[in-house]
Amino acid sequence: MTISSPSRPYLDGKKLNKIEQNKAAKDGLLVGSEIEKFAELGWEQIDETDLQLRLKWFGMFWRPKTPGKFMLRLRVPNGVLSAHQLRIVASIVERYGEQGSCDITTRQNLQLRGVLLGDLPEILKRLKEAGLSTIQSGFDNPRNVTGNPIAGIDPNEIIDTRPYTSELQDFLTNNCEGNPEFSNLPRKWNTAVAGAKDNFLLHNDIIFHPVEKDGVMGFGVWIGGVLSSQMNAYAIPLNAWVKPDQICAMTDAVIKIWRDNGERDKRPKGRFRLYLDQVGLEAFRLMVEERFGSLTPDPGSIFDTTPRSHYGIHPQKQDGLSFAGVHVPVGRLKAQDLQDLATASLDYGSGEVRLTEDQNVIFVGLSTDRIDAFKADPLLQRFPLQPGTIAAGTVSCTGSTYCGFALTNTKDQALAAAQELDQELDLPEELKIHWTGCPNTCGQAYMGAIGLTGTKAKNSDGEMGEGYTLTLGGSQGPNPAIGEIHRKAIPADEIKAVLKEVLIEQFGATPRN
Repeated sequence: MTISSPSRPYLDGKKLNKIEQNKAAKDGLLVGSEIEKFAELGWEQIDETDLQLRLKWFGMFWRPKTPGKFMLRLRVPNGVLSAHQLRIVASIVERYGEQGSCDITTRQNLQLRGVLLGDLPEILKRLKEAGLSTIQSGFDNPRNVTGNPIAGIDPNEIIDTRPYTSELQDFLTNNCEGNPEFSNLPRKWNTAVAGAKDNFLLHNDIIFHPVEKDGVMGFGVWIGGVLSSQMNAYAIPLNAWVKPDQICAMTDAVIKIWRDNGERDKRPKGRFRLYLDQVGLEAFRLMVEERFGSLTPDPGSIFDTTPRSHYGIHPQKQDGLSFAGVHVPVGRLKAQDLQDLATASLDYGSGEVRLTEDQNVIFVGLSTDRIDAFKADPLLQRFPLQPGTIAAGTVSCTGSTYCGFALTNTKDQALAAAQELDQELDLPEELKIHWTGCPNTCGQAYMGAIGLTGTKAKNSDGEMGEGYTLTLGGSQGPNPAIGEIHRKAIPADEIKAVLKEVLIEQFGATPRN
């Protein structure tokens, strides 16, 4: 498909910051026809804006901390991956040796590290052949569409989210060919579909919650979830109910109102929720009606159950089959890990795995007669079925190892803290501890019962270095809450001690003998 430069009448007369000017001058999707040339030239010879900005429309992220070694973000709707797809990703990571790795993200997808620009044309071809894509996976585009990680096998599900997450991805990305209608948004956009009462997704810009009305199963629409440097808030009900075949039309209406009217001068103010609050919910609802048509009131979306833990082995809705959730410490995988996950999925299950927003993996389709062999597999020494209660709830963004925005080395610090604290403390049950390296909060710090946001802080010697702001009280479930600041500027070398104190005083942890 050839993408031509789209008309942008909604930009006419608006004050645009430098990034918006670059986006208006050349749509990010247009670099698709140039990727072969870029690969031949090498990154040093490419226009700086194409290199550092527009390649993100194809999931390729310039990383100033590792010049020439890119991060490549995939789209994995609903977090569903086949063994074949895992092996393809493993083979890509493997070619970069110790420089290559793969992270499970908080949007149920994968990010590959160490990728070279010269390899990108072949990588994109191989991914496409495997049914995977990177299109519009970064920057001011609709991000990976998330859903119930145990969709289709969940004994408690109301609907199977997989058809809807796939439909929304196809709509938003034009079947992964690139969609100019949504390739120049004011900021990123997050879409999600819930399938069960405990699917907590209110941090997204739009969420579809299954609910029946007059004997017809449809979706209640919630909008405006945001986790950012400017604001942290959960989504609110639009008081609209749509039939299953209307989810794309509703998404279209909501996004385009914001696309056409959102902030494009002060970039931190560009997120959808800030625009929604500016115009007001009722006024926005009327605007949606003008585009979508008359809105049916929401009969009341229900998501009043605390999110279940997927760790361990659980019965599927299919007789004689189980799923098994394993812990991937801070979501970091190497090539051999990916190969081993693929092998295990074929040896014991259906040849499919699911990725979770907590950066873990679920095996599906385990027959009863294979469960004992699965439990004995050495893979579970690396990725346990029952991790320690502190490690179990630990989530971390990329951190300063690769990300230029991060102020702290979250991955390594979170991993070390979880391992040590699980050895030192007994914690009654799993606790959500979210680490993020900067106020952009990719690690979703404000959703955690404990949240840690990277900052700068003075250590005991008075030297400025890595530190954290600690928040408490974030929750997901019947009474969702955003965490509140408990303590600021904690030096990174003191964070484990502070966490230990908080876990004992606030969450009932006790020292081990």
